[in-house]
Amino acid sequence: MRNKILIEVYFPAIYISFDVYIPDDVSFYRITSMIKKVSDKITNGLFVPSDENVLCDMDTGLILDINQTARELCLHNGSKLMFI
Repeated sequence: MRNKILIEVYFPAIYISFDVYIPDDVSFYRITSMIKKVSDKITNGLFVPSDENVLCDMDTGLILDINQTARELCLHNGSKLMFI
């Protein structure tokens, strides 16, 4: 069974955040790609994703390694990320 965690993703450019469940064993390359695909709908077209968008830890501002999983990055329910 796959474990999922609930994280908050914040879009600082447009001051919008949303909660999303992500699998804890999937690389952040795939998670970032998933968020890019749904960001247009979630933000009502206010945010247009590009190949340069990255996910960062909200507290530290550090860019997350897209080759690691949420588990490897020690993310947990309630973790807050920024999509920039």
